[in-house]
Amino acid sequence: MAAVGWRKRVPGGRTVAVIVVVLAVLVGGGYAAKPLWQPWWYATHLCAGLLSADDLAEVLPTKQLRAGKEEVDLAHGLMKCGVNTPDDHFSLMAKVESDPGEVDRLLSGEFTIPTTPRFVFPAGIPGFQAGLGHYLVQECPDLGRDSLGRKRRLVTRVIGKWDEKHGTPATLRIAVSLANGASEKAGCGAPRLPLPQRAVLRPTAVPLEKGGAGCGWLARARLPESPAGNPWRVVARSDPHAAITRCALVDGTSGAESAEFTGWYGNWTDQPFDTLITANVLLPRDFPDDAQVMSENFGTAAARCDGESAHYEASSYPGRDGRYLPGRELRPLLVAFARDQAERRGCSRLALPGRRIFPSGS
Repeated sequence: MAAVGWRKRVPGGRTVAVIVVVLAVLVGGGYAAKPLWQPWWYATHLCAGLLSADDLAEVLPTKQLRAGKEEVDLAHGLMKCGVNTPDDHFSLMAKVESDPGEVDRLLSGEFTIPTTPRFVFPAGIPGFQAGLGHYLVQECPDLGRDSLGRKRRLVTRVIGKWDEKHGTPATLRIAVSLANGASEKAGCGAPRLPLPQRAVLRPTAVPLEKGGAGCGWLARARLPESPAGNPWRVVARSDPHAAITRCALVDGTSGAESAEFTGWYGNWTDQPFDTLITANVLLPRDFPDDAQVMSENFGTAAARCDGESAHYEASSYPGRDGRYLPGRELRPLLVAFARDQAERRGCSRLALPGRRIFPSGS
């Protein structure tokens, strides 16, 4: 009896095509189910589901990613979440904090070097951009104060990717979405923040009388003559109710910034302000620690607002043309600014710098 031979069946071209299509669907479906690149997966599974897939798509890189370590307790105003690369470098990091001690450390830790924040946020969003991310600072009236009498705030920090020239609206929207969701779930009582469509780094200069709550005081102040003789203008670089407010006096012709005025609110501002003073003013050894100062380019004032610290600062440094407001001209503007802002916020115990002009720091 002859042996029955075994023959390998070779599929035809049509069969091969079907197999390829089936494998492609299976493989594609398998990858689509994995949280490697897809923003929709992170929007659904991370940060308590408070984020938009569209916003994440603008911020996250299109490469393999992984969920970061997550901690969520929004009933107590706490959340940590983010997205990492496979080697655990972050692509997006978010943190929400409401414990007063942690809030102070989170905010003051941003200013361990002598610097002021860069503002990119449109009106209605109380926060600032600094070196390590976007910060939103919301007052929580419904949470009262802690056992030490400290005000309760909700701070949201988002570190991500943004355009250095214009800011990235998606990054700011991520921060606002987290802040709104956390505030609601924690019972903070803060007003709901508007979802921004843009992030403004350089607001438009306007006439003095249109400076609003943050800069309108300059329209009533006695100003030196502008370099070109044209009217001064102002730029309001922050929401007037923010934890740090900022107003710039600019030359009406060139648009060059001649002086800057900032107000810092909350006990957390004590340490950053000490750092700024040490870097900008050369003081004698016996100078009181809590006294206000005035140098040729920098001055400070202070007050108590709602039981907490408030600090005011004015600065003017030579521009490209070498011009600036010297200390004798800057001091009365700082005094006018501090008095106006303290009155607006119902502050007391206003401390102003003396007439002595100290040498500038290194």
